[in-house]
Parts: sequence; C-alpha cells; structure tokens
Amino acid sequence: MKTFTVRKGNTTNYNPGWHTNTISKATYGEWNNSKYLDVFFEGYKDNFKMRVYEKTNAEGEEFAISNVFRFANAGIADALEGGKDIVVKFDDSEAQLTGKTLNIYYYKDAKGYTNCLNQAAPTVFKNIVDDFSEDSVMYFKTKAEKYFNTYLAPKIAEKTTETTSTEETSDVPF
Repeated sequence: MKTFTVRKGNTTNYNPGWHTNTISKATYGEWNNSKYLDVFFEGYKDNFKMRVYEKTNAEGEEFAISNVFRFANAGIADALEGGKDIVVKFDDSEAQLTGKTLNIYYYKDAKGYTNCLNQAAPTVFKNIVDDFSEDSVMYFKTKAEKYFNTYLAPKIAEKTTETTSTEETSDVPF
C-alpha cells in the first residue's frame, strides 16, 4: 500500500491574469545602482514577489514606486492642490504597505514560472487624492496589460523559441 500527502488550506493561485492580493511586507533594495521595492503577498512564499524599480520623469520625480503606494492607498498623509495638479505628501516606509491590497497581474515566463508584472492596478477606494471607481481600476489594468503585451510578451516568446530551438537541435549525448 502507498500513501501521499495533501496540503490542507493551500488556496494559493498562480494562474495568469489579475489577482487582488494583500501585501504581507515590502522591502527596499538596490541592484546595479538601481533602487527597487519588493512587495510580498499574504498566502504566497517569499520567492513570489512583485519587484518595482525606481523610475523618474523628466522633472526628476520618482513615479514607479510612488504608484505602488498610491494604488495601495498606503502612507498618504496630505495633498496640496495647485491648478490641474495635486502634490501628494506620503510616508514611503515599507510598513505603510503591510495589510494593503493591490491588483496584481500574473504571467508565465519563458520557463513556465509565474511572475508578477511590475505594474499594479488599484482596487476601488477613495481618499484625499484619488477616487478609484471600477472604471478607473479597469483603465489601469488595461494600461498594465498593454505594457505587458507590447514589451514583455514578445521577449518571453523570443526566449521560449530560443529554448525550444536549442532543445530540438541538440545532439543526443550518446
């Protein structure tokens, strides 16, 4: 007689597409002189994370990591309206993200592993800066998917083709 083990309570879903995740923790780091933020999620192992690298606009203002805080409704302290723009004051410490939710896009890489897209979308909420409705959430999801389909999907397809071609043309080692 044989046995096997079934893990109880494992509801972790790695299927490609959009998932609403609760943030368990976040950590800052640096790689090749580029700062990044790693975002981890409740119910997932620590090797599954969303990494967002710092990016700045023409005025030198960082926007990629800031959008994680904005879309998670995390650390927002104050807002100053001036004309058509709003200047937001926020606490960007990692602890501000814990317990907050984001919409995260999962995709399969060239090796078949699930990864998180580095662009999140908000959930529905209203604060002193934003009023994210279902329509605005869909706007940011569509924008992230466009980025994925334009930039990442072709690279994944190219790597998948290279791997398959290499495997097919390899000589049998005996």
